[in-house]
Amino acid sequence: MSHRGFIIAAWGAAIAVAGCAAPKAPTTAPAPTPQGERLVPYVPASRPADPVTEAFPNAPRDARRAVPMGFTVELWEILLPRDSVSRNEAFWKRVDEPAGPEGEQLLKNGVRTGEIPISDLETVRKMIEDRGGKHTSYIGISGKQVEIPIRVDVPEQTVFYRNRDDELVGRSWERCDNFLYFSFETTPRNPDLLRIALTPGVRARERKMQYALVAGRQDRELKTVVDESNYDVTVQADLALDRMLVIAPSVEAHSPLTIGGTFLMNEAASEQRERVILIIPHAYTREGQPTQ
Repeated sequence: MSHRGFIIAAWGAAIAVAGCAAPKAPTTAPAPTPQGERLVPYVPASRPADPVTEAFPNAPRDARRAVPMGFTVELWEILLPRDSVSRNEAFWKRVDEPAGPEGEQLLKNGVRTGEIPISDLETVRKMIEDRGGKHTSYIGISGKQVEIPIRVDVPEQTVFYRNRDDELVGRSWERCDNFLYFSFETTPRNPDLLRIALTPGVRARERKMQYALVAGRQDRELKTVVDESNYDVTVQADLALDRMLVIAPSVEAHSPLTIGGTFLMNEAASEQRERVILIIPHAYTREGQPTQ
Protein backbone atom coordinates (compact mmCIF):
# COMPACT_ATOMS: atom_id res chain seq x y z
CA MET A 1 0.00 0.00 0.00
CA SER A 2 1.23 3.56 -0.58
CA HIS A 3 0.59 6.84 1.15
CA ARG A 4 1.23 10.05 -0.74
CA GLY A 5 2.56 13.15 0.90
CA PHE A 6 3.49 11.38 4.14
CA ILE A 7 6.90 12.71 5.16
CA ILE A 8 9.04 10.36 7.22
CA ALA A 9 10.68 12.20 10.13
CA ALA A 10 12.53 9.21 11.62
CA TRP A 11 14.76 8.59 8.65
CA GLY A 12 15.68 11.59 6.47
CA ALA A 13 17.38 11.48 3.15
CA ALA A 14 15.73 14.34 1.32
CA ILE A 15 17.08 17.01 -0.96
CA ALA A 16 17.57 20.59 0.25
CA VAL A 17 15.01 22.69 -1.54
CA ALA A 18 13.16 25.87 -0.73
CA GLY A 19 11.09 25.28 2.34
CA CYS A 20 12.31 21.65 2.68
CA ALA A 21 14.92 20.25 5.04
CA ALA A 22 18.27 18.94 3.82
CA PRO A 23 18.90 15.17 3.99
CA LYS A 24 20.23 14.09 7.36
CA ALA A 25 21.08 10.81 8.98
CA PRO A 26 18.63 9.59 11.63
CA THR A 27 19.53 10.84 15.07
CA THR A 28 17.00 8.91 17.13
CA ALA A 29 15.59 5.41 16.97
CA PRO A 30 12.19 5.17 15.26
CA ALA A 31 9.22 5.14 17.60
CA PRO A 32 7.38 1.86 18.21
CA THR A 33 4.47 1.08 15.94
CA PRO A 34 0.94 0.83 17.41
CA GLN A 35 1.50 -2.94 17.65
CA GLY A 36 4.49 -2.40 19.94
CA GLU A 37 7.07 -3.23 17.26
CA ARG A 38 10.17 -1.10 16.83
CA LEU A 39 11.51 -0.30 13.37
CA VAL A 40 15.28 -0.10 13.04
CA PRO A 41 17.34 0.79 9.95
CA TYR A 42 18.41 -2.27 7.98
CA VAL A 43 22.15 -2.53 7.34
CA PRO A 44 23.22 -4.90 4.53
CA ALA A 45 25.72 -7.62 5.45
CA SER A 46 29.29 -6.49 4.82
CA ARG A 47 30.99 -9.89 4.99
CA PRO A 48 30.47 -13.03 2.90
CA ALA A 49 28.47 -15.92 4.26
CA ASP A 50 30.27 -18.65 6.17
CA PRO A 51 31.50 -21.45 3.89
CA VAL A 52 29.33 -24.54 3.67
CA THR A 53 30.99 -27.80 4.71
CA GLU A 54 30.45 -30.47 2.09
CA ALA A 55 31.63 -33.38 4.25
CA PHE A 56 28.04 -34.50 4.77
CA PRO A 57 26.16 -33.38 1.64
CA ASN A 58 22.97 -35.18 2.67
CA ALA A 59 22.86 -33.84 6.21
CA PRO A 60 19.81 -31.69 7.01
CA ARG A 61 20.36 -27.95 7.18
CA ASP A 62 18.31 -25.23 8.81
CA ALA A 63 16.53 -22.87 6.45
CA ARG A 64 17.94 -19.37 6.31
CA ARG A 65 15.94 -17.07 8.54
CA ALA A 66 14.05 -14.47 6.54
CA VAL A 67 14.69 -10.81 7.26
CA PRO A 68 11.49 -8.96 8.26
CA MET A 69 11.87 -6.11 5.79
CA GLY A 70 9.88 -2.96 5.24
CA PHE A 71 10.69 0.00 3.01
CA THR A 72 10.32 3.74 2.94
CA VAL A 73 10.93 5.03 -0.58
CA GLU A 74 11.32 8.78 -0.97
CA LEU A 75 10.52 10.37 -4.32
CA TRP A 76 11.51 13.95 -5.10
CA GLU A 77 10.34 15.94 -8.14
CA ILE A 78 12.39 19.08 -8.76
CA LEU A 79 11.94 21.65 -11.53
CA LEU A 80 15.17 23.25 -12.76
CA PRO A 81 15.95 25.71 -15.58
CA ARG A 82 16.32 24.19 -19.02
CA ASP A 83 19.72 22.52 -19.68
CA SER A 84 20.59 22.48 -15.96
CA VAL A 85 20.81 18.67 -16.01
CA SER A 86 20.26 17.49 -19.59
CA ARG A 87 23.40 19.27 -20.83
CA ASN A 88 25.40 19.19 -17.60
CA GLU A 89 28.10 16.63 -18.41
CA ALA A 90 29.99 17.45 -15.22
CA PHE A 91 26.99 16.14 -13.30
CA TRP A 92 26.55 12.99 -15.43
CA LYS A 93 30.19 12.03 -15.00
CA ARG A 94 29.30 11.22 -11.38
CA VAL A 95 26.32 9.09 -12.41
CA ASP A 96 26.48 5.36 -13.11
CA GLU A 97 24.30 5.17 -16.23
CA PRO A 98 22.88 1.90 -17.64
CA ALA A 99 24.68 0.47 -20.64
CA GLY A 100 23.39 -1.63 -23.52
CA PRO A 101 20.16 -1.48 -25.54
CA GLU A 102 17.99 -0.42 -22.59
CA GLY A 103 20.11 2.65 -21.89
CA GLU A 104 20.22 3.56 -25.59
CA GLN A 105 16.44 3.23 -25.90
CA LEU A 106 15.91 5.60 -22.97
CA LEU A 107 18.26 8.21 -24.44
CA LYS A 108 16.52 8.10 -27.84
CA ASN A 109 13.20 8.66 -26.06
CA GLY A 110 14.51 11.72 -24.20
CA VAL A 111 15.17 10.05 -20.83
CA ARG A 112 18.49 9.86 -18.99
CA THR A 113 18.90 7.89 -15.78
CA GLY A 114 21.52 6.43 -13.48
CA GLU A 115 22.60 5.79 -9.91
CA ILE A 116 24.49 8.03 -7.49
CA PRO A 117 25.86 7.07 -4.06
CA ILE A 118 23.84 8.67 -1.28
CA SER A 119 27.16 10.05 -0.03
CA ASP A 120 27.06 12.38 -3.08
CA LEU A 121 23.85 14.07 -1.98
CA GLU A 122 25.81 17.26 -1.35
CA THR A 123 26.53 17.50 -5.09
CA VAL A 124 22.85 17.29 -5.93
CA ARG A 125 21.94 19.72 -3.15
CA LYS A 126 24.09 22.46 -4.68
CA MET A 127 22.23 22.09 -7.98
CA ILE A 128 18.77 22.58 -6.54
CA GLU A 129 19.23 25.19 -3.82
CA ASP A 130 16.49 27.81 -3.86
CA ARG A 131 14.33 25.61 -6.12
CA GLY A 132 10.94 24.24 -5.15
CA GLY A 133 10.37 20.51 -5.03
CA LYS A 134 7.62 18.00 -4.40
CA HIS A 135 8.37 15.27 -1.87
CA THR A 136 6.39 12.04 -1.47
CA SER A 137 7.11 8.95 0.64
CA TYR A 138 5.81 5.45 0.04
CA ILE A 139 5.81 2.93 2.88
CA GLY A 140 5.35 -0.83 2.85
CA ILE A 141 6.91 -4.16 1.96
CA SER A 142 6.20 -3.34 -1.71
CA GLY A 143 4.36 -0.83 -3.84
CA LYS A 144 2.62 -1.90 -7.03
CA GLN A 145 1.30 0.45 -9.70
CA VAL A 146 1.43 3.67 -7.71
CA GLU A 147 0.20 6.43 -10.00
CA ILE A 148 2.16 9.70 -10.03
CA PRO A 149 0.37 12.55 -11.87
CA ILE A 150 2.56 14.66 -14.16
CA ARG A 151 0.15 16.86 -16.17
CA VAL A 152 -3.62 16.89 -15.75
CA ASP A 153 -6.25 17.81 -18.35
CA VAL A 154 -3.89 18.40 -21.28
CA PRO A 155 -5.98 19.93 -24.10
CA GLU A 156 -4.10 18.12 -26.87
CA GLN A 157 -0.73 16.51 -27.47
CA THR A 158 1.15 14.18 -29.78
CA VAL A 159 3.61 11.63 -28.40
CA PHE A 160 6.19 9.62 -30.38
CA TYR A 161 8.48 6.97 -28.91
CA ARG A 162 10.92 4.32 -30.06
CA ASN A 163 10.06 0.78 -28.93
CA ARG A 164 12.51 -2.03 -28.19
CA ASP A 165 12.74 -2.82 -31.91
CA ASP A 166 13.78 0.81 -32.59
CA GLU A 167 10.52 1.46 -34.41
CA LEU A 168 9.01 4.94 -34.20
CA VAL A 169 5.42 4.82 -32.93
CA GLY A 170 3.15 7.78 -32.24
CA ARG A 171 -0.39 9.01 -31.78
CA SER A 172 -2.30 12.16 -30.89
CA TRP A 173 -4.45 12.77 -27.82
CA GLU A 174 -7.19 15.21 -26.90
CA ARG A 175 -8.07 16.02 -23.29
CA CYS A 176 -5.85 13.58 -21.45
CA ASP A 177 -3.80 13.08 -18.31
CA ASN A 178 -0.07 12.24 -18.22
CA PHE A 179 1.17 10.10 -15.35
CA LEU A 180 3.93 7.70 -14.26
CA TYR A 181 3.32 4.20 -12.94
CA PHE A 182 5.76 3.64 -10.06
CA SER A 183 6.47 0.33 -8.32
CA PHE A 184 9.04 -1.09 -5.91
CA GLU A 185 9.74 -4.51 -4.39
CA THR A 186 12.61 -6.53 -2.99
CA THR A 187 14.81 -7.89 -5.76
CA PRO A 188 14.25 -11.66 -5.92
CA ARG A 189 16.94 -13.63 -4.05
CA ASN A 190 18.72 -10.43 -3.00
CA PRO A 191 17.21 -8.57 -0.01
CA ASP A 192 19.97 -5.93 -0.15
CA LEU A 193 18.57 -4.55 -3.44
CA LEU A 194 15.28 -2.81 -4.13
CA ARG A 195 13.75 -3.19 -7.60
CA ILE A 196 12.46 0.15 -8.89
CA ALA A 197 10.33 0.62 -12.01
CA LEU A 198 8.85 3.78 -13.55
CA THR A 199 6.65 3.65 -16.69
CA PRO A 200 5.01 6.63 -18.47
CA GLY A 201 1.34 6.51 -19.42
CA VAL A 202 -1.40 8.65 -20.97
CA ARG A 203 -5.12 8.33 -20.24
CA ALA A 204 -8.01 10.01 -22.03
CA ARG A 205 -10.39 11.93 -19.78
CA GLU A 206 -13.49 11.09 -21.79
CA ARG A 207 -15.12 7.68 -21.38
CA LYS A 208 -16.45 5.79 -24.37
CA MET A 209 -19.18 3.20 -24.79
CA GLN A 210 -18.38 0.09 -26.80
CA TYR A 211 -19.68 -3.41 -27.33
CA ALA A 212 -17.36 -6.18 -26.15
CA LEU A 213 -17.53 -9.96 -25.97
CA VAL A 214 -18.56 -11.43 -22.63
CA ALA A 215 -15.90 -13.75 -21.21
CA GLY A 216 -16.77 -17.40 -21.89
CA ARG A 217 -19.75 -16.57 -24.14
CA GLN A 218 -20.46 -15.32 -27.61
CA ASP A 219 -22.69 -12.56 -26.30
CA ARG A 220 -21.72 -8.92 -26.43
CA GLU A 221 -22.41 -6.30 -23.83
CA LEU A 222 -22.11 -2.54 -23.69
CA LYS A 223 -19.19 -1.37 -21.56
CA THR A 224 -17.75 1.96 -20.53
CA VAL A 225 -14.04 2.08 -21.39
CA VAL A 226 -11.24 4.60 -20.97
CA ASP A 227 -8.57 4.87 -23.64
CA GLU A 228 -5.09 4.50 -22.10
CA SER A 229 -1.53 3.86 -23.33
CA ASN A 230 1.36 2.64 -21.20
CA TYR A 231 4.58 3.19 -23.10
CA ASP A 232 7.24 0.52 -23.35
CA VAL A 233 9.90 2.94 -22.11
CA THR A 234 10.42 1.76 -18.54
CA VAL A 235 13.15 2.97 -16.20
CA GLN A 236 14.08 -0.07 -14.11
CA ALA A 237 16.93 -0.60 -11.66
CA ASP A 238 17.93 -2.97 -8.85
CA LEU A 239 18.95 -0.24 -6.44
CA ALA A 240 21.31 -0.80 -3.53
CA LEU A 241 20.24 0.72 -0.24
CA ASP A 242 23.21 3.10 -0.21
CA ARG A 243 22.44 4.57 -3.65
CA MET A 244 19.76 6.76 -5.17
CA LEU A 245 18.24 6.79 -8.64
CA VAL A 246 18.22 9.92 -10.82
CA ILE A 247 15.77 10.32 -13.71
CA ALA A 248 16.09 13.40 -15.89
CA PRO A 249 15.54 14.53 -19.49
CA SER A 250 18.22 13.91 -22.08
CA VAL A 251 19.10 16.31 -24.89
CA GLU A 252 16.50 14.58 -27.11
CA ALA A 253 13.78 15.70 -24.66
CA HIS A 254 14.01 19.22 -26.10
CA SER A 255 11.60 17.92 -28.73
CA PRO A 256 8.12 18.14 -27.15
CA LEU A 257 6.96 15.06 -29.10
CA THR A 258 9.28 12.65 -27.24
CA ILE A 259 8.62 10.79 -24.00
CA GLY A 260 11.17 12.96 -22.22
CA GLY A 261 9.68 16.14 -23.68
CA THR A 262 6.17 15.08 -22.63
CA PHE A 263 6.90 13.83 -19.11
CA LEU A 264 10.16 15.52 -18.04
CA MET A 265 9.91 19.02 -19.55
CA ASN A 266 7.62 21.70 -18.15
CA GLU A 267 7.05 24.48 -20.67
CA ALA A 268 5.87 27.55 -18.80
CA ALA A 269 5.00 30.80 -20.52
CA SER A 270 8.01 32.57 -19.06
CA GLU A 271 10.54 29.75 -18.64
CA GLN A 272 11.15 26.22 -19.84
CA ARG A 273 12.08 23.90 -17.01
CA GLU A 274 13.32 20.33 -16.62
CA ARG A 275 11.79 17.84 -14.22
CA VAL A 276 14.34 15.79 -12.26
CA ILE A 277 13.13 12.81 -10.24
CA LEU A 278 15.19 11.42 -7.35
CA ILE A 279 14.31 8.07 -5.75
CA ILE A 280 15.93 7.30 -2.40
CA PRO A 281 15.32 3.91 -0.72
CA HIS A 282 15.44 3.08 2.99
CA ALA A 283 14.88 -0.33 4.55
CA TYR A 284 13.75 -1.23 8.07
CA THR A 285 13.48 -4.44 10.03
CA ARG A 286 10.91 -5.22 12.69
CA GLU A 287 12.60 -6.33 15.88
CA GLY A 288 11.39 -9.67 17.17
CA GLN A 289 8.92 -10.15 14.28
CA PRO A 290 10.67 -12.13 11.52
CA THR A 291 8.69 -12.76 8.36
CA GLN A 292 7.75 -16.29 7.38
